[in-house]
Amino acid sequence: MGGVGKTELVIQYTKRNESDFPGGICWLRARESVLAEEIILFAQNKMDLQVPQKDSHGKILSLVKQVKECWKNWRPLEGLVLVILDDVTDFGECHAFLPKNSRFRLLMTTRVRRLDIYIKEICLDILTPDQALRLFTNIVGDDLVQAEPEFAQKLCEELGYLPLGLELLGIYIVNQLPEWTLKEMLERLQLQKIEDESLNPEEKELEKSLNTAQRGVKAAFELSWTELEPMTQRVGALLSLFAPNIFAWEWVKIMGDRLNWSSDDVKKASQQLYKQNLIQLVGERKGFYQIHPLIREFLKVKFSGLEDKDSLKREFVGIFVSIAEEIPQSPTQDDIKSVQEAIPHLAEIAENLIDVVSDESLISPFVGLGRYYEEQGLYTFAEPWYKKCVSLLKIRLGEEHPDVATSYNNLAGVYNSQGRYEEAESFYLQSLEIADRTLGKNHPTTNTFRENLNLLRDR
Repeated sequence: MGGVGKTELVIQYTKRNESDFPGGICWLRARESVLAEEIILFAQNKMDLQVPQKDSHGKILSLVKQVKECWKNWRPLEGLVLVILDDVTDFGECHAFLPKNSRFRLLMTTRVRRLDIYIKEICLDILTPDQALRLFTNIVGDDLVQAEPEFAQKLCEELGYLPLGLELLGIYIVNQLPEWTLKEMLERLQLQKIEDESLNPEEKELEKSLNTAQRGVKAAFELSWTELEPMTQRVGALLSLFAPNIFAWEWVKIMGDRLNWSSDDVKKASQQLYKQNLIQLVGERKGFYQIHPLIREFLKVKFSGLEDKDSLKREFVGIFVSIAEEIPQSPTQDDIKSVQEAIPHLAEIAENLIDVVSDESLISPFVGLGRYYEEQGLYTFAEPWYKKCVSLLKIRLGEEHPDVATSYNNLAGVYNSQGRYEEAESFYLQSLEIADRTLGKNHPTTNTFRENLNLLRDR
């Protein structure tokens, strides 16, 4: 279940056994049906592999064949490789993209039992009472537990023996004044677990989805939440808008500036959230953080209760729309690297927050995503964003709009690069016809679309 420590266990395993895998360790997200994209981007960005899009006859390679090329040309060429698939929800969707060579070892985390009859499972259930008490003791110290062993055990029980809950509460206790006792903590935790009639609808809905152990984690989260200053709470709630990927605190600071928040308050928020274990640093990457998925769900509920959530959404979206608009038409490799951490969050906006984007900027997230993939030769990944852009623009702006013409032109360009010339010509024609009517026959953009069509026909 969520919060039991699957990902943390894998992290500890890789740290202890790194030397066993001279061929490298590759960590991939497997939850959101983006595994093929993850593998290809890893190969191109981490190993400078140029993944072919076509075979020797000019035929477009399927995603399965493109991924196969990644495994075939893995760098270094020798030595065992550990491939980690984090949070697998459907093994059937992953299976076709997995390496077949025996030099690759696969380690998966999942909430689903019996993914496949040929997979060896290690069931990571909740801790035993003794294990939970040892973890709790490691966090709060022997003296506190030995002074009140009975209440230490009851606290572990209230938290459902989940590591995430034990860590949250343990750190909360360590941060309190010395006169707090474990008995008082138990009383506070039990009181926090009593359902409050004032819960908003989103919070009540979340409560229904949690099991008993996870409700204990939520209670520990609520205790930590009450220790945060109001401004830190607002910043914490805002973080729930990020995709479940790493994010740069610099983006939070920029949003704070746009919202006229004090830079000192934003800095203090990062310190308080980190101190309460609500955000974690990402390895050695200074200024980059991540949030546990279960904590993110709690933060989303807090965000839903904010009175000014719409204005916060607009500022959040504005940051990544600006990043998208700064990606040049022909980005360099340096341009690509500078925005790669922002891409998952831009995709989150395109998928879930597009209603917040203004009509004037509606095209921008999709163009940014398309250019990011297109410049890397990943036309298969660029195409869906351009197609979604066309559909959305036609609904929101109408079929006779210059941005619709631009979107048709972008989609035609991807088809042209793939050798799908008939489809490319059709979309170039549509883009030119709309531009003629809406911008005029001599407009620079219209002339560009006409030139693209002529270049295709003259090939």
